[in-house]
Amino acid sequence: MTQYEKIEYKPISVRELLLQMKNLSELMIDLAYSSALYNDKDLAEDVLALERQVDTLGYLLEMEIMVAARDPKDAEALIGVSTVAASADKISDAAADIAAIVTRDIGIHPIVREIFEKVEERLMKVTVKPNSEIIKKQVGELDLAARMGVDIIAIRRNHDWILNPKETERVFQGDILITRGAPLGIEEFKDLAEGNLSTIEPQQRARFEEIVSRFVKLKDTSELMMDLAYTALMLDSKELAEEVERLEEVMDNLHTEFELLALTSDFKKEEASGFLGLIRLGVATEKIADAAADMAEVVLREIEPHPILKLAIKEADETVAQACVTSDSPLVGKTLKEARVHEETGMWILVIKRSDQCLRPRADSKISAGDVLIASGYAEGADDLRKLASPSQTCAIE
Repeated sequence: MTQYEKIEYKPISVRELLLQMKNLSELMIDLAYSSALYNDKDLAEDVLALERQVDTLGYLLEMEIMVAARDPKDAEALIGVSTVAASADKISDAAADIAAIVTRDIGIHPIVREIFEKVEERLMKVTVKPNSEIIKKQVGELDLAARMGVDIIAIRRNHDWILNPKETERVFQGDILITRGAPLGIEEFKDLAEGNLSTIEPQQRARFEEIVSRFVKLKDTSELMMDLAYTALMLDSKELAEEVERLEEVMDNLHTEFELLALTSDFKKEEASGFLGLIRLGVATEKIADAAADMAEVVLREIEPHPILKLAIKEADETVAQACVTSDSPLVGKTLKEARVHEETGMWILVIKRSDQCLRPRADSKISAGDVLIASGYAEGADDLRKLASPSQTCAIE
């Protein structure tokens, strides 16, 4: 029988609790996908431990909200906070579902990892080997963002986690690095740290490429919805919230198509467990999308965001910023790959807003004057992004 920890009230600010829930739930998604792709039980167990931590934070937050709501007006203002907290909890639950694929020995078909890396995935687990030239070097000294378009988002050393390591943090032999970046850069960094990837027969690859590429669309769309939902809350943008709502319908269709394709594929009996794991990954992406839709609903219902909610999102480890591209910007006419925005500013472009459309950014997407770039990254990169997009002109963002 499951043993539950007794949770006692602690006077922790709503902002601090919400901030921790947001940051942990987002980190869990990255770690969970990594655990599934690399069949890493230790990593999966860490995700499950983080889920318990998020659950505890959720209980504490509900207590704080009950204490803070002294009248109906307070209660109405705090509905948004409660909804975002519940959504963060749902996201952490989805991450735990992904981790359970590993802990329950369901597994993922071996072709998935290689194709996943080759298509659009930006996550990879790297173990630092004895002959690696990055041993004892500082993260900042490696200059990975500029050289390869790669970030180290976490380091697992023995049984401890170093999340969002500082530039002064050194890398040691045996460290497990969770990295995020462009596919070619990720491959280059993996070779640098631990050698070449294994190969899989071409016939097998062709057989599953379509299934995995459909899953990548599911994953990318669900994470885009999550980023847009947080942005909609921070900016109180009904337009972005409506885009999340529209994408939820897209997700429903994508998920149905993905499951039908997987279930009608000609897989062997011994591959059934791996396909079950892949299907469960698809279910988890839909849960993330539903949580994002719940957050967007706070804006669509025109509930005034509580100041605590805006503060929590703005002070998260990663912030969201908007920048309008003016005609004198060096970005105009360049593709995202050519613009190297992440290398220049440390910000990842989430959405290109053009007229009344929100476009999903791709490496070959061209930037035009008048585009509004919505990006996430560390707070210090937001100003750099705005200066890059609008060097000498002001640009109003609707």
